[in-house]
Amino acid sequence: MWTLIFVLVGCIAYVAYAQTPSDDARHKLVSLIADVRGANGRRYASRDHLGNTMDCVKIIKRTDTEQFIGVYHTYINNIPRVNLAVSDDLFTWTWLRELAYFGSQPTIAVPIDQPQGYIIAWEQEPNNHIQFSFYSTWLDLQSGISSKNYSVPRTLSRCAEGTPNIYGQPTLSNIDVGFHFYDNCVVDRQARATLKNFNIWVQIRKQPNVDNALLHYGVQGNIGDRDSLSDFDGYAFTTIEGQYKSHDFGTWRTFVFDPQTGNADQVSIVTDGGSQAFANPTFTISTWKGERILIVTLFIPSEQSAPGEAGELIYYHKL
Repeated sequence: MWTLIFVLVGCIAYVAYAQTPSDDARHKLVSLIADVRGANGRRYASRDHLGNTMDCVKIIKRTDTEQFIGVYHTYINNIPRVNLAVSDDLFTWTWLRELAYFGSQPTIAVPIDQPQGYIIAWEQEPNNHIQFSFYSTWLDLQSGISSKNYSVPRTLSRCAEGTPNIYGQPTLSNIDVGFHFYDNCVVDRQARATLKNFNIWVQIRKQPNVDNALLHYGVQGNIGDRDSLSDFDGYAFTTIEGQYKSHDFGTWRTFVFDPQTGNADQVSIVTDGGSQAFANPTFTISTWKGERILIVTLFIPSEQSAPGEAGELIYYHKL
């Protein structure tokens, strides 16, 4: 009988392992995000050529070029502004224009049905909410001329909804959006919705499975900004920030959520100076000089930061 029990236990353990095929890919991704010192390139406290801080920058490749586009926010006189910049090397950025006043936390994506255009979403004040704009061409984006706009009505919180990200490959008729809502006006929690035809906000739902994956670690404050990869070694992953203690910026940490398993791994990020707090993670798989690369950005709060490292961190790994 004992032999039979051991065999059954072994079979159950094997099945449990076999049901999580994304483990290897997730561990690889976590290791890459964690290893700032081993990156192929990195820059702390990133700024554009005018000296604007590049807070919460999201970077993608400019269509049909070797140039990178960054959208980010900068506080000037306590007012956030969404800015646009370009770079040839990921670390030297040329400011082009301001895209939104009283805007922050922007993201950018190329719609697959309009590959010369750009979708930008951000968190807009007053009445903290999400705003979308579509620019039909690169010239239009440079000029700040949008052809479509949509201001998202708040539905899950009477106080605030923001930090948008775009999942997968959007079209102008279907944009899958992640965001946070200020739950009971106390803490940020995760949500998801779809923008249809750039004028209807539908399929709005809370994401308690994502929240629970971070609450498992003892996160008690906000669960906020996130970004996603639809295909990293064949699997989808989301990187997300979690705050262990409310109102304490020094307790922000970064996690990788695995939708295949419903679990998350905390990322033990190692910088040159040993900063401890990390927020507003983004990542992008792109190409540069003929090689595939993983671009990662993190905001390092001044709390728990090493000298010279506070601000926006940009780094990349060759894949």
